[in-house]
Amino acid sequence: MGGLAPLIASLVSMDMRSTVHRLRRNTVLYAIAALFVLTAYGAGVAAFAVYLATMMSIVAALGIVALLALAVALLVFSIVLLKNRADERRRREQAAGNRALMITAAVSALPILLKSRPLAAAAVVSGLALLVTRFMGAGSDNEAEPGA
Repeated sequence: MGGLAPLIASLVSMDMRSTVHRLRRNTVLYAIAALFVLTAYGAGVAAFAVYLATMMSIVAALGIVALLALAVALLVFSIVLLKNRADERRRREQAAGNRALMITAAVSALPILLKSRPLAAAAVVSGLALLVTRFMGAGSDNEAEPGA
C-alpha cells in the first residue's frame, strides 16, 4: 500500500480542468485544419480535372479523376485489411501466450491448494466447471464473432 499512496496523490493533484481545456482547444483547431485540408483537396482535384479537360473531353477527364479516386480508395481499404489481419494474428498469439502463463501459474499454485481442504475443494469444483464449459462449447471465441 506504500507504493500506491504517492500514485493516488499525484492523480488527485493533477489539474483536470486544464487537461479538458487543452483537449477541447486541440479538437476545435484540428477540425478547422481538417476543413481547410479538405478544401485544398477538393480544389486540387477540380484543378486536375480542368487540366485534363483541356487535353480531352470533359467526360473522359472526370472519368479518369473518378478512376484514380477509386484506385486510391481500394489501396487504402487493402492496407486497412492487411493491418487488421496482422492485429488479429498478434492478438491470437498474445492470447495463446497468456493461456500458457495462466496454466503455469495454476500448476505452480497446485501444491498450495492441495494442502488446504477448502481451497482444494474450490479448485476441483472450478476445474470441473471449466471442463464442462469446454466440453459443452461455451466460452468459445468463435461464437462471439459471427464473421470468424
